[in-house]
Amino acid sequence: MHEPHPDVPGALRSHSFGKAIAIKLALVVLVVGGSVLVSSSWWNRGSSRDLAQEAKNDLESRHFQPLSGSLQTLVSDPAYRPVPTQSHPLLGKPAPDFTLKDTDGNDWTLSREIKKGPVVVVFYYGYHCSHCVSQLFGLAKDLDSFAEFGASVVALSSDPAETTRERYRKYGAFAFPVLCDPNDRVAEKFGAYTPSTVAGESGDLLHGTFLIGTDGKVLWVNIAPEPFTENRTLLVQLHRARSGKTSE
Repeated sequence: MHEPHPDVPGALRSHSFGKAIAIKLALVVLVVGGSVLVSSSWWNRGSSRDLAQEAKNDLESRHFQPLSGSLQTLVSDPAYRPVPTQSHPLLGKPAPDFTLKDTDGNDWTLSREIKKGPVVVVFYYGYHCSHCVSQLFGLAKDLDSFAEFGASVVALSSDPAETTRERYRKYGAFAFPVLCDPNDRVAEKFGAYTPSTVAGESGDLLHGTFLIGTDGKVLWVNIAPEPFTENRTLLVQLHRARSGKTSE
């Protein structure tokens, strides 16, 4: 039979032992409880978000209004001040050609499409970001005005086609192609994506809007942290291009 340690009273030993047991039990509760919490619907209630409604709310917060009135008035009103193009290495030069898959698995090629008319090329973060996809909802509202100029719209993100199709089933499809740009390779060619120099870290993707003329050259550029929703500016630039004027 072991004698009690002369320097540790029995009551203190019992207290220390009880405290150790309590700590172990608390750790077990935290681990088990944490696992339940992470898997619970309460923790994952974000999965039931209505991304489409959030995107529409985002547009409203920007005071976005669908274009109205005649096309001639929209593009010729001297009181309207369009957003000027940004300086960019591609401005006035041929846009990098590319071929990517749409949500149906079909090839979409820029050089083929610009033979039909000007193209608005939009780079966005993906349909997991309601703030980012709001630009696509805004373009969808004004698509008829672009069609009057014979212009089309295409949007690119690194979202897999399966992700976009799932969003379409839930919220409805856009009436313009949405392409999968794996690893933002095309966005990088357009200067909207900068790869990370640190292994394992993601690069820097910005919202990019490019207006491409039928000669294949970049007419107007906007690259920013915020999505571009001033569609009237794009129509004005299309009008100026048709009239032989340079972008401003």
